[in-house]
This record gives sequence, C-alpha cells and structure tokens, in this order.
Amino acid sequence: MRVDWVIAVVTFLMLITWAFSYYSLISAGEMVSRKEPALQAMGKISDYMKVEFSSTPANITVPSGADNITVWAYMNWTGVGMNSARVVKSRFSNSSLPCNITGDRIYWKANLTSGNNYFFVENVESDEGLNCNQEIAPVDNNQSSLWATEVQSIFSSTKISHVCGLINQSYESVRNDIGVTFDFNVLVEMQESSYTCGLPVPVSAREVFVLPVTGEMWEGGSVNLSVRLW
Repeated sequence: MRVDWVIAVVTFLMLITWAFSYYSLISAGEMVSRKEPALQAMGKISDYMKVEFSSTPANITVPSGADNITVWAYMNWTGVGMNSARVVKSRFSNSSLPCNITGDRIYWKANLTSGNNYFFVENVESDEGLNCNQEIAPVDNNQSSLWATEVQSIFSSTKISHVCGLINQSYESVRNDIGVTFDFNVLVEMQESSYTCGLPVPVSAREVFVLPVTGEMWEGGSVNLSVRLW
C-alpha cells in the first residue's frame, strides 16, 4: 500500500510538472509567433519613412589646381530624380556646390586640386522644384567621368514629416498601405525637434514591442526613430 501511495504521488507530481512545462512552451510559442511578425511590421513602418537615394561618384583629374572651375558630366535622369539633384564633395553633407542642369548634362562649380578630384552627384525621388538651377555657363572642357550609381533607401525629414502627418490624419488608411495589422506609433527625434505620430499606447496593451532605429538623412544630420507596436 505504501509503495502504491508513493508511486501515485510521484506520478501526480510528474503530471503536474509536464502540464506546467507544456503550458510554458505554449506561452513561449505565442510570444515568439507574435514577436516575429511584430519585428517585420516595425521594419515596414521604418522603411515607409525612407526615400530612394541615388549617389553617382564622379572624378576629374587635372594637372594643376584652379579655383571656381566649371565641371560637367552626362546624366541619365529617370523619373523626377533630376529635380532634387545636387553635387557634393562627401555623401549626405547637404553642402551642395553651385550647379545647373541643361538637358542630359549637369554642370557644377568647384575648386580643383592637382591630381584626382572626387564628387558625388546625388538625388532622391522628389516632385519639388528644380534644385540645381544656378546660373552656370555651359562649357565643353573639364568633363568628369562617372562611376556606377549606388542606390539605397535613406531617411528624409521631409518624408518623415509627410508620413507622420498622414498617420495622424488617416491612421487606418496608412496602416493598410504599409500592410501591418498591429497598432503602432513612432517617436521621431531629430536635432532640432521631436514628436510622436500614431496612436497612444493603451494601458491594456498585452505587450509592447519597441524597435529603435538610427539613420542618416538626405537633408543632412541624423534621425532617431522609436517604433512602438502592440
């Protein structure tokens, strides 16, 4: 009898342990299955605030240095990328050189040093007015050679502001456009401003996922985003 009693107790404890472990695995599975799509959704929201950025390295080699020289290159403009075009000495500097676009050529003024001089012709998809519109007389000499264009997604303060305005005005429509089923908001922190767009986190939220994102901006500087989703 005593042996039977011990066996019964041990069996009972094993069943309880198994049940607890099984429940824990189910709970963990629910957490994982919810976390993975949440991370994908947060990535979609972050990408929605970016623009397509094109950067074409340019190089001109001269035997001796000179100031205020007109340099030019052929550009195969597509879409509205020509509107935002600029020429810079380093990427994302937002310190563009005086430039002008005439047909399939872009001209810019620069101080050249002897040897190799490197520039970047950059643009994003923008329907704003022409940016490269300074008065520069076209010349045939000093043609710059171009390297392969690099394309990537980059944050833009203009795009972030526009998207945040849409989120606050038409939340459900934007959420459908992005293709997420979670509710969310985004904290935007830039050098001179910070604001939040989207829904406030409810007190009853079962769990809140947070994705911090930092990136450079087309207009110069950087931005910190905190995408919160529940």
